[in-house]
Amino acid sequence: MSNDTPAYTVREEVIDGATRYYAAFEDGNGIQQEAEIPCEVYLALDQCRLVEKRQENERGRHRERFELSEAQLAARTLSPPLPMEEAVAQAMDMQAALATLTDTQRRRFLLYHEHGLGYEQIAQAENRFISTIVESIATASKKLKNFLEGNP
Repeated sequence: MSNDTPAYTVREEVIDGATRYYAAFEDGNGIQQEAEIPCEVYLALDQCRLVEKRQENERGRHRERFELSEAQLAARTLSPPLPMEEAVAQAMDMQAALATLTDTQRRRFLLYHEHGLGYEQIAQAENRFISTIVESIATASKKLKNFLEGNP
């Protein structure tokens, strides 16, 4: 929902050890109504309320990301942005490091680290065992680390 007023509220009430569940809402004439509802309906509506709250929080985080200036984003990072020359040098080093991998290792490494695919997704796409993918990416990571540290 885009406004801050929920379409309904739910509550539970315990009287003499018996729990009763209620939903409150505004009817089509603008009159507040409250009705007793079964426990299952209460749980479903409460779950919907939690989902809506999570979605609203996500929208807020999304809006915040796009409203921050580059300077504000840079201030939030653990390390300041690199000067252009250094960033280009690092990119060239990474390209050289990636060139030391086999085509298969490079593809799997990039699918995992750059494209965010999981081991299982890569294994399914390549019709391989997950353990094969895990080992291949680990080997590629080790090769890249050694290359970048100057230990080819």
